[in-house]
Amino acid sequence: MGVRLRAASVPGPAHTETGVPNQDAVLIRQGRWGWLAAVSDGMGSRPRADIGARTLCKAALDSVRELHFDCTNRALVEAIESNWLKRLDDLQIAANDAVATCLLAWGLPDSRFRLAQLGDGLILGHPAPACGLLSRDGGSFGNLTRGLGLSWRLEDWRFDSGQLLARGDALVLMTDGIADDLGSTDGLVSMLARELRNRGARSARAALTRDLTDWPTAHHSDDKTVAIIYRV
Repeated sequence: MGVRLRAASVPGPAHTETGVPNQDAVLIRQGRWGWLAAVSDGMGSRPRADIGARTLCKAALDSVRELHFDCTNRALVEAIESNWLKRLDDLQIAANDAVATCLLAWGLPDSRFRLAQLGDGLILGHPAPACGLLSRDGGSFGNLTRGLGLSWRLEDWRFDSGQLLARGDALVLMTDGIADDLGSTDGLVSMLARELRNRGARSARAALTRDLTDWPTAHHSDDKTVAIIYRV
């Protein structure tokens, strides 16, 4: 058995109509060192929100590659913040102009994982892969609207950990463009894992992109981004 990662991100209709770039970002990576899924939502009121989100995902990858998996939560957060600020500085962009949220799932080849979240959006788990906050199918944790560039306190982050033990165990990270429209999350994670199980990377991304583009909620306007990690 192994772990697969799939993701998709689409701009919301409001941004498409006005020519505003997608202010969400997602990055998934997998190798001998383990795997990472990072999702970020740039704060729309900031002029470089899209760059803030993209650089935050890259900063998360920088951080997990330089840290030991068993590092403290503080060390992880400080590394993400430092790498994010360095990338923005290289682009001559002020952090306050690029505020962005962070949803992160970092795992090892044995499928142990740790989670970190700053700001809104949602992390779901199925069936009970985490030690506390993700305690059932559809169990989740979210947060208030905070983000790097606006909040620097460790207390503003939420953390969890666990292991994807059996086939079908999964995690889903999503921005609030999806999360805010969900009436119920029960069964959502297991359904997504089943639907993607037999799809290759390209097919899975196309299917997710189609679902996000054809979003059923009337008058929806926000960007939508999702990352899925599941045991096969």
